[in-house]
Amino acid sequence: MKVRFRQRAFTLIELLVVVAIIAILAAILFPVFAQAREKARQATCMANLKQIGSALSMYMQDFDERFPSANPPPNWGDCPTMPYRGSFGGWTGNLLMPYTTNSAIYKCPSTPGQTLNYDTASPANNCKTVPYNLASYGYNYVSTGSKSMAQIFSPSDMMVMWDSTSTWIDCGYFLAGSCGVWRQRDVPVYLAKKGRQLISGMDSTWAFNTNGTPNAGNWQRECPHNNLMNVVFVDGHVKQTDWDKLKWGNLNGNIPPTDPNFNVSLTAIPSRTDYSGM
Repeated sequence: MKVRFRQRAFTLIELLVVVAIIAILAAILFPVFAQAREKARQATCMANLKQIGSALSMYMQDFDERFPSANPPPNWGDCPTMPYRGSFGGWTGNLLMPYTTNSAIYKCPSTPGQTLNYDTASPANNCKTVPYNLASYGYNYVSTGSKSMAQIFSPSDMMVMWDSTSTWIDCGYFLAGSCGVWRQRDVPVYLAKKGRQLISGMDSTWAFNTNGTPNAGNWQRECPHNNLMNVVFVDGHVKQTDWDKLKWGNLNGNIPPTDPNFNVSLTAIPSRTDYSGM
């Protein structure tokens, strides 16, 4: 007589319990994995800015300790001269290229980057004379463009480039009607992304679309590393921070360290707003 053994299968309840456990573990671990992945990207971004800081230092040694801001003739959108254009029509990274080994350092792995170096006669065509056309970092033209190192009050405090919603930091930070970092771009987007109310005088057009929804592109670019950003300072050191930790003296190089407004948070209004560049 044959003896038949009956195989025992999982019951529906047991399967549901297993699925529930897996779902709980996934909910716990996925954010951890995402944060770890972003931490790796942040490290790459920091390495990029360290290389840019070194390139800036070498450039200034060769050009009488002046910051890059060349803009040769004849036309501001002329592709043959684009490698020598650090201002309109080009970008400061063009002037630093001879001091770097890799043009990819201008693009942060956490953000898509913004288009640069294109022929103004045909904006769809990138200038082939420059080996990159995307950048993720904003250059502080207002406080450093064409200036000498001697004009910088505190090189270790002065922000020169950072993860930004715009590659161009070239208009008044605070002035009404300007496209400044504090009034329209980085700081308002940062506050909106953190769910905080914008300060009176700020322009919301960089943070929100016309229908009131978040501007996804700018939100992604602003403090992209787990709500933090990387900053390279004039002396070449790089650190991870956010706009709450930064001071007006870090952004505006025209505020002396002895001025009380030097240490006012960049998410607040200084008592004086008549400094050059404001």
